[in-house]
Amino acid sequence: GEVYWGVFVRIKKQSMPLRLEIKKKLSARSDRVKCVDLHPTEPWVLSALYSGNVFVWDTETSSLIKSWEICELPVRTCKFIARRSQFICASDDMRLRIYNYNTMEKIKDVEAHADYIRFVEIHPAMPYVLSSSDDMSMKLWNWEQNWDCTATFEGHAHYVMMCKFNPKDTNTFASASLDRTIKVWGLGAQQPHFSLEGHERGVNCLDYYPGGDKPYLLSGADDKTVKIWDYQTKACSPLRVLHMKCQQLGYVVS
Repeated sequence: GEVYWGVFVRIKKQSMPLRLEIKKKLSARSDRVKCVDLHPTEPWVLSALYSGNVFVWDTETSSLIKSWEICELPVRTCKFIARRSQFICASDDMRLRIYNYNTMEKIKDVEAHADYIRFVEIHPAMPYVLSSSDDMSMKLWNWEQNWDCTATFEGHAHYVMMCKFNPKDTNTFASASLDRTIKVWGLGAQQPHFSLEGHERGVNCLDYYPGGDKPYLLSGADDKTVKIWDYQTKACSPLRVLHMKCQQLGYVVS
C-alpha cells in the first residue's frame, strides 16, 4: 500500500481541473490503504490498511515511524484523537480499538456494531466519538465514561457510510447513506431533524463547508455527482451539482 503526500496546484488554463503534485510517496509492502488522517500539529499521517495494520508515517522524512497489528481483518477507518495522544480505529470484526500513540499501549477494545464500521468522527470539543456502520446505525461514544455508548442514532435504510459534525454548530451532525439520503441530526435527539434527498444512487461521503459565510453541506454519491446543499433552506441548486467523470466517488473535502 502507498500513501501520497502532496499539494493542490491550480493550472493556469481555467478549463482544466486542479492537479495534485505529489511531493512525497510513503510506501510499504501491504494490502490496500483504506483510510488516512493527518495529525493537527505533528508531521504525521495515520493510515489504516486492509491487512489489519495501522501505520504512522513521518511526512518530513517519508519514514514509517510506528505500526500496530490490529487484527487479521481489514481496518476500514482511523482517526487521531490528538488532545489525548491517542488514535481510534475500526476493523471488520465490528470493534473499535483505541491506542496511545506515544506508548503504543492499547487503551480500550469495544464491541461496537453488528456489521462493518465505515467511519469514525471525533467531536472537536466534547469527549465524543461518532461511529457509522453497515448495521444502518450510528453510535456516540464518551471516553470520559470509559468509552460507554451513550446514544444510538437510527433512521437510515441502508449502510451509513460517513458522518460529520457541523463546525458551526457542534451539537449537530450529518450522515451519508447508501439509501441515497443525507440526514441531519442533533446530539440530544435520536431521530433526524431532516433529510436531504436528491441523489439518484447511494451517498458515500459528505463534508461541511468550513467558512463562516455559507451554510453549505457537500455530498458525493455513486451517481457520479457532488451536490452542494444549503442546510438552512434544505435546497440544492441545479447550479451547485458537479458531474464527475469517474466510476465511484468515495470522499469529498470542503
